[in-house]
Amino acid sequence: MKEKERIEVERMYHTARETLISLVDTNFSPDHSRRISTLSSNTLATVLADHALLHHSEKTTRWIQKNAQGMDIVGIPSILSESSSFMAAIFAVLEKVCGFSLPPLVGERIPPVKDIVKLLVFPYSSNTSYLLPLHLACVALSFSMKGTKADHIVKMISDLQQPDGSWTDDVIITALCALALHQAGIEPMYNVTKWLKEEQLPDGSWAACNGEVWEASYALKTGEVPHEKLVSVLEKSVHPNYWWGFSRYAVPDTDDTAAACCALQPYNPHLTDAALKNLVKVQNEDGGWSTFPDITGVVPRESVEENTKLKSNDITCHVLEALWRSNQKDEPFKRGISHLLEAQDKNGYWKTTWWRSDIYGTAEIASLMNQNKYTEPASHALAWLEKKLTQHLNTVEYALLIKAFSEHPEYSDSLDKAVTSFIEHCRSGPLAPTFDSVYFAGLIDLKVHRLSLIVDSLHTLLKKENV
Repeated sequence: MKEKERIEVERMYHTARETLISLVDTNFSPDHSRRISTLSSNTLATVLADHALLHHSEKTTRWIQKNAQGMDIVGIPSILSESSSFMAAIFAVLEKVCGFSLPPLVGERIPPVKDIVKLLVFPYSSNTSYLLPLHLACVALSFSMKGTKADHIVKMISDLQQPDGSWTDDVIITALCALALHQAGIEPMYNVTKWLKEEQLPDGSWAACNGEVWEASYALKTGEVPHEKLVSVLEKSVHPNYWWGFSRYAVPDTDDTAAACCALQPYNPHLTDAALKNLVKVQNEDGGWSTFPDITGVVPRESVEENTKLKSNDITCHVLEALWRSNQKDEPFKRGISHLLEAQDKNGYWKTTWWRSDIYGTAEIASLMNQNKYTEPASHALAWLEKKLTQHLNTVEYALLIKAFSEHPEYSDSLDKAVTSFIEHCRSGPLAPTFDSVYFAGLIDLKVHRLSLIVDSLHTLLKKENV
């Protein structure tokens, strides 16, 4: 790396690090009522939450008028597919219950309500625990729009409300459930109005959800942010059964539990070991791990009943990293590595479940393989990542390539190319949102996670250059 580029990288590293520290200081709190989502404002969440409150604030109205006119309702380019039964129902609710004018591309593709009801008629048991209240709310609201009662479904929605006032600690799902109860003339068991107001962002909008556990884990793992607050957030966010969700009162999932274990291991190994026992119990027969376990009861005092659904290479990698960081490299670890070796594509990459780009999973798995002396699959992955340099990538993807190539001296030329592309990309849009994370209602930008990856990658590069 040339001196001029090194100076530029150092400047970007310090800018990203200072921004990350500021976000942690401002948005995270061990006190649940004082947290502020670091996810970008979401138009869909804002319109639904505003209507769920039953009275519109001028600040929110101004935000909607400024940000939701003539754009896709989810805030990013997307097309409603014929199989998107939940989204079809949600768009119908926006139009018929909230009175929101949909963009033509979306409005023209919404089927009649009677057809939406048919699309939603599939067993609730096929849902993950996360999607169950969403499914119920969509069914109840679709019946309401059709002029039909669905008392037993409304009762199920009411029973699933959590003591904090939300459903799965998710703004969109909570707003839909609240609207379903309101349409049926039922008062929520807990104070959903208070919860929605606490989740509202200072500009009057709402993010789709709050990713405090995931984001705190990645920020803490960098080692570049004061740790006391983040450790406290994670310790207070764990459920009594030693599981974590995406946020404090979200349904438990394997990925966030693994991320929290990776971050907390140096600070609270006792808690980490207890959670790792849970992760080992839900390992799939093929050696991999998946996303959401089946649960009974209401979060946060749920019981995990069965293995998880939605198989995933990236989640398997995160669990293996957590086991590795705790020096637990016995049979479950070996089976997980074997699973990833079999799952590697012939071209060298690993298919990624929860990110729009396979670079995310492939870069992380390649690093895990390299750290555990599986050099051949790591090299195969690096060759695939090297070919990605010919494409137009975003800031985080370039940062992931920088870290991957930094760990392999033989890829110095590719590292230089990745650094040059990263610098050029940052000049046109420094630390811009990437919207790479997969969410049921579209793609979301995880600001703290994004900055954490950039800080970690640039720190790895600068440390290598200073050796």
